[in-house]
Amino acid sequence: MSEVINQLRSSKFKQQKLPARQPILKPRSVIPTMLILGVFFIVLGVIFVLSVDSVIEVSKRYDDKCKIGSNCTITFEPPSDMESPVYFYYQLTNYYQNHRRYVKSRDDTQLGGENLSYEEAEELCDPIISLDGEKKDSMVYQPCGLIVWSQFNDTLTVKNGDEVLDFNEKGIAWESDIEKKFKNPDPLPDPDSQTTLQSDYTDEHFVVWMRVAALPTFRKLYAILEKGKLEKGKQYSVNIENHYPVSSFDGQKSIIFTTTTWVGGKNSFLGYAYISLGSILFLIGLGFLLKHLIKPRPLGKEKYLKWD
Repeated sequence: MSEVINQLRSSKFKQQKLPARQPILKPRSVIPTMLILGVFFIVLGVIFVLSVDSVIEVSKRYDDKCKIGSNCTITFEPPSDMESPVYFYYQLTNYYQNHRRYVKSRDDTQLGGENLSYEEAEELCDPIISLDGEKKDSMVYQPCGLIVWSQFNDTLTVKNGDEVLDFNEKGIAWESDIEKKFKNPDPLPDPDSQTTLQSDYTDEHFVVWMRVAALPTFRKLYAILEKGKLEKGKQYSVNIENHYPVSSFDGQKSIIFTTTTWVGGKNSFLGYAYISLGSILFLIGLGFLLKHLIKPRPLGKEKYLKWD
């Protein structure tokens, strides 16, 4: 056994004597590499930007036009034909879902279908734990926590004249959330109970809301037009039952209709990032090339290098 251990200790792997390649960076290899990479990233960035520019997006703010507790209608006209799928979002601003106290105020075991005692809920759901703060298991909110308690609850309906368009409100949440993270408890919560904040834990609007946003301005998917299109020149309307207040935190509410491309929605950041990176690489490579042509640096001969 000791001989085997000694052999392992003296192996080339242990003694770091495995064959290795240690390339020498020379102007004739570094400069073309930087120039080629620079051009590649610039071209890739331009492709991304052009692709994003083909995305059609319509945005309408409505919190300044609709009073809380009332119904109102917002109209819009697509600037060009919007072929399906058309994604329908609502957007909130100045809303910090990434606040530490807000993010942690939930219990994932309860959202997964487990019934909690007050003591279990108290640890994770503070400050929205139970009705009237009573320390009873029967009074624990279903489900508990700040995120559930502050759920977006405006109702949005898209129409073409008197015809309600077929926007599908299924398939808007992540499949992994629906299949693994959110399950209804047994027995089901009583929708008329004062302790029930959400009667169906698998409702996709609820699941979408529970996946908190990282930035204070965010949009969440509300529905998808999977067939047909929104036509240029036609006037469409969105009927809104306005329940969700945003004035207390100086927020705004908007509705957004958008198409997508193979790179996603209307966000040019990645394309311009590639263009910037490619430009920097190309300019540095060009600088190295000029320096090498004007005043080259003499290189040592490789045959005199020792690798032992």
